[in-house]
Amino acid sequence: MADRPLEGELALEPGWSLTVDPEGDGERLDRFIARRIPRLSRARASRLEVIDLDQPHKSLKKSNRLHMGQRLWARRPPPEEDLSALDEPQVLFEGEGLLILDKPPGWAAHPTASRYEATITTWLKRRGTPAMPAHRLDVETSGVLACASDLEVERALKAIFKSHQARKVYLAVCEGVERVSEGASRPLSVEERWVEERPLGFDSSSEVRLKMGIGALVARTDFEVLSLSPEVGHGGRALIKATPHTGRQHQLRAHLSLSGLPIVGDKLYGPDEGIFLRYLNDGLSDADWSILGHSRQALHASELSCELFGQVFHWRAPLPASLSALMAPLERT
Repeated sequence: MADRPLEGELALEPGWSLTVDPEGDGERLDRFIARRIPRLSRARASRLEVIDLDQPHKSLKKSNRLHMGQRLWARRPPPEEDLSALDEPQVLFEGEGLLILDKPPGWAAHPTASRYEATITTWLKRRGTPAMPAHRLDVETSGVLACASDLEVERALKAIFKSHQARKVYLAVCEGVERVSEGASRPLSVEERWVEERPLGFDSSSEVRLKMGIGALVARTDFEVLSLSPEVGHGGRALIKATPHTGRQHQLRAHLSLSGLPIVGDKLYGPDEGIFLRYLNDGLSDADWSILGHSRQALHASELSCELFGQVFHWRAPLPASLSALMAPLERT
């Protein structure tokens, strides 16, 4: 059943309007919410206040059983955010209807269930800049983010990204100094290049619904090893340049993981996806952080090039010092 739009006061509240579908008939409320809003963990879903719209003053318990056609309103609690811990976005270019930012980690492009203040759209409003992001970067990924302050430019940029006409270059600090290829592994070497073309799709063996693995969707990424730091980490680290030719979800992270080169700090595609689940629900232990090796995935959108209205643009954001430090040799005592 399709969810119906709300009217009146509830339409102004942040939250979700949901209608119980046939699959939800007899389902527990917390399971239903987690299924219908997959970006929420079950633990977070169980903490939402949910109202039965057919009985507007009745709040439901997480153990309540639902019936088909029941109309619900799940209130979204205001996210707890600490902007003082985040670096401010830096303007790389402003003009021609464009605003190009160097986005620090910790900022989402648009508001989500867990972020409102720590988003680029909200930051732009506070800055008094009438602009909107034209594409996305993961919250933990830093680097070049293109925004548009002109509607025509915004539409043109989005069309360029949708058709993969923009050239994107990323830098990733990866664990391991060996690459998996055709069932075997071999040492990496500086300036080594390869093309990863394994198709991607949702990983049916994973407990995380959005995790990608081998699938049926065409995906291609060009990789180049820029430098190696064999003294650091579990078997060494590599700074790798990645140029995607397709735009699959988590493409770079998945392709690097499949190559045996998981990105340092990647909670989902790193050594144990259980770390990601613990991060969502309970928080991570010191041992988990030690395994990860960094507080966020060491992925940076380094360059962005495109042709817009006959003019060629190229923007570059330098690798953050926190990621450069991951390649430094260990201090010996």
